[in-house]
Amino acid sequence: MTAEGETPGAPVSSPREGLAQQLRQLEDFVTRTESEGGEMPAEAVEMIARLREIMEALDGLSASMGDDPSKA
Repeated sequence: MTAEGETPGAPVSSPREGLAQQLRQLEDFVTRTESEGGEMPAEAVEMIARLREIMEALDGLSASMGDDPSKA
């Protein structure tokens, strides 16, 4: 599954960006599924929640180290 405008298998600039890309793809999946009246799999909801937690933790870690999380 790829977000619009993204090339499948395209290299990402960092591990954090890879996670952010996966989160965007999952959020796009949720939007499409809900707009089509479909039911969200519990696994997708759980995966999105965990990825958001990971992203927040990475941003917090980067901030505590003085890094700009948008460049990580």
